[in-house]
Amino acid sequence: MAGGIAIDHSPLPANSQIRSWTMASPAPIHLLGTTLEGGGQLLRIALSLSSLTHLPLRITNIRGGRPSGGGLKTQHLTCVNWLGAASNASLEGTEKKSRTLLFEPSTETSNQKNWWKTKSIAGGRNIRECIINIGSPGSIGLVLQAVLPFILFSAPASDEDSTAAAMDSSIPINLTIKGGTNVNFSPSYDYISQVLLPTLERIGIPPIPISLSHRGWSHGRTTIGSITFTIAPLLPKTHLPSFSLTQRGEIQSITVTFLVPPEARKQIHKEISNVLSHKFPSTPITFLTDEDSRDKKRYYLLLVAHTSNNHTLGRDWLYDKKITDIPSTITRLVNTVVDNLISELKHGGCVDEYMQDQLVIYQALAKGTSVVDAGRRGNSEEQEGYPAPREASLHTQTARWVANQVLGVTFDEEGACEGVGFVVGERFSGGESTNTELDAEGLENGIAGLRI
Repeated sequence: MAGGIAIDHSPLPANSQIRSWTMASPAPIHLLGTTLEGGGQLLRIALSLSSLTHLPLRITNIRGGRPSGGGLKTQHLTCVNWLGAASNASLEGTEKKSRTLLFEPSTETSNQKNWWKTKSIAGGRNIRECIINIGSPGSIGLVLQAVLPFILFSAPASDEDSTAAAMDSSIPINLTIKGGTNVNFSPSYDYISQVLLPTLERIGIPPIPISLSHRGWSHGRTTIGSITFTIAPLLPKTHLPSFSLTQRGEIQSITVTFLVPPEARKQIHKEISNVLSHKFPSTPITFLTDEDSRDKKRYYLLLVAHTSNNHTLGRDWLYDKKITDIPSTITRLVNTVVDNLISELKHGGCVDEYMQDQLVIYQALAKGTSVVDAGRRGNSEEQEGYPAPREASLHTQTARWVANQVLGVTFDEEGACEGVGFVVGERFSGGESTNTELDAEGLENGIAGLRI
């Protein structure tokens, strides 16, 4: 693992190129880190796809769209180093705040390193274990976003201590990630367990049981938490079939999760009941989690809508405004999350804004055309005819752009994508991207088709 390289801030070449795919050490795919969302989303998806396909990457101006100055933070380095080790990659630029990264996985699948330990448990069964320690309250959910596709789609390498056990893909992997469970602008433990994982199961990913050891917070007194995911990788020589998330159905119930200081629990319960009964008068409401946040600065609320066709859509907020008094804080928290959920549901989609971008990589890897209906523009319940599809968020546009650059896939106006049919454990034979390198002027044209 190399480090200490000079940071390259040079612009990309002005000419757009079509990348030709060869089996012998292709040139690194050059991704400009300021594209679209310009943050960590681009990095995480690019690393995940590179690790799977063994295609090298060069990412410049990493997180250049961030006002804080960009570059790699602890959470991002965790993803880089773990995926780099798992794919036996050659790395350059793995320092904190580095703005340029070269990531070159080994082109030989036989060189893939074991990233777990196998042990026997009760009943004579074996289980594989892996621990990823972020070392800070960095988001566990965002690290999961980067490493989960690799774990699911990578056939296990041999294990010198227990070859038979390692080659038996029915053995689950207990992945423990230590970091933040409740972090600003990141999927919380509660959103992951109630929205993300049920949706992944719906698209064909094997069920992933989840266990919270303890919470980690970025608010108040910072603490490091721990979550364990029990993951069953896809079997070797198989692929993820195409999937369709359409026809949302009617809203049948809403579940509530809140974590607040003890002195605020009765008041927030009352406020939520009053607001939801007014906004959703005929919808059953269930309080799923009512938990002490253990700090006067920690206020978190998640609302999840459940539909008649078994879709789940969520909106949440880890309160990040100044707390002057409990009543006004609770009023603002509750009304904001309820209004956001109402706005989300009016679009009529099967997934919420924050779920849509997390499905892009699975659409791209699946075999066949997968469709994710994120709703229509405006209020789908009030508009006549068939309104245009809802515009994708910047995170979704970014994920689609990266998938195009690495895999060559495209998305149509309805959010449909014909995936590459990635076969577990086999070498990726390649695709062709529409634009590998774009200058500032060409970038707008290159991504215009992704804004759907």
